Amino acid sequence: MSKSLFILLTLLFFTASESKTSWIGEWVALDEWQSEFSIIIKDDGSASSNYGDGENGDWKIVDGNLKIQWDSGKTDYIFNGVMGIQRLRKTKNKSYTSGMKKLFD
Repeated sequence: MSKSLFILLTLLFFTASESKTSWIGEWVALDEWQSEFSIIIKDDGSASSNYGDGENGDWKIVDGNLKIQWDSGKTDYIFNGVMGIQRLRKTKNKSYTSGMKKLFD
């Protein structure tokens, strides 16, 4: 019993760690007019973007997906959708979905 519990907890830990590290890095995103900009997800829980005048915020994993709460009050939800990695942008008055791709070193 304790061996099974240990294996289960180990598996859950490594799955959660892998989920977090897969989001770390620089991403190319599209706005609602299909203009490209970058979002950088940092290991320390912060995020930055060069969209407009630039944005800064904090991120966390929610149900295996990424939620970025920007200092401007806007929120991005990034998830693996049917058409690949998708970004749902929510503001007070509207929302839209667009694609994203990760840049590799």
